[in-house]
Amino acid sequence: MKLKVYFKPALPVGLLVAAAGLFWIAFLLLGSGLIATAVLALALFYTALAAMGALALLRLAVLERWQDWPGAARLLILAPHEDDCVISAGGVGAQNSRIGGTTRIVYLAPDEASGMAERRADEAREAWRVVGVIGDNVRHLDLLPPLRQRDPQKLKAAAGKLRSIIDEFAPTIVVMPMFEGGHVHHDMLAALVGTILTDDDRFEVFEAPEYSPYTSLWYTPHRVVALCSRWLFGLVSYYGPPDGIDSRPVAKFRLDPADLERKRHMLAAFESQNAPSLVATRSYPDRLVAFDRNARRRTPFDFRWSYLRFVLAARRVLPPRLIDRLLPVQLGTIGRECNLTDWSEEWTTASES
Repeated sequence: MKLKVYFKPALPVGLLVAAAGLFWIAFLLLGSGLIATAVLALALFYTALAAMGALALLRLAVLERWQDWPGAARLLILAPHEDDCVISAGGVGAQNSRIGGTTRIVYLAPDEASGMAERRADEAREAWRVVGVIGDNVRHLDLLPPLRQRDPQKLKAAAGKLRSIIDEFAPTIVVMPMFEGGHVHHDMLAALVGTILTDDDRFEVFEAPEYSPYTSLWYTPHRVVALCSRWLFGLVSYYGPPDGIDSRPVAKFRLDPADLERKRHMLAAFESQNAPSLVATRSYPDRLVAFDRNARRRTPFDFRWSYLRFVLAARRVLPPRLIDRLLPVQLGTIGRECNLTDWSEEWTTASES
């Protein structure tokens, strides 16, 4: 039976160290010969995996910081899809409402499948009802272009509407998805907010990492541990919380145990999105990264030197199923597969380019 480890990276790293140690002991006992040479190769390989895991633990100590919620706030959570806002900010949303703050959620991209927009909207209302966020504080709009279409004019209209939403609610904190290459709607929303912020806006803005094809020894330690632990003879799977994509610290917000339990109940409402999996893999204290108002990125990260590019190249020369098993990664931005979101292409009309 496979051991599933959630949010505790030290355990799989310890198992990698133990595996490397066992191979070294076996090599020393064997002494010489063909079998000893094979065992030496395995010992070196697992030592490298253990070293990468140890580096990941060190990087976690640098990149992740516990933080307290600042108190009752006017919290505006912006999300393309219904489960995204609970994954990213369900815990702080629950806490903010419990201590007397006002929480408002605005969804911007209804599901395009027949009948699913209504079902997912109902699930979202049920989820937020768990923490007392009801009525006009849970809004569903249609502002973003369809998943696989580019529509700069609709995006520009969305920017104006977002500005109105912010001005009407007057938030003290805004939470939105991270511009990370995981889903084109997430990237669109983060980039849109970046276009409408002004120097007069005094509210805090946070990006919420959720999933991304980005992998880095330096910036994605949970992803590194997950990839390394796949080599524990198929016996261990590590499910870590999402990493950021750069050097900005990831704030882990301390949640009252009751608020974390409320987040689990909220995730369980999304039956159309595999609720049991959401509860198992997304019930971590909310993780937010301060938005860099000076950043103007076209793409989430540099594709040229990325793990994603390496995997895509390997899939062209070796059986894709083999590569996907050995080197798993999301194959680009959802909605722009095998490529990454390019904001200049999304935002600029043909006549402007």
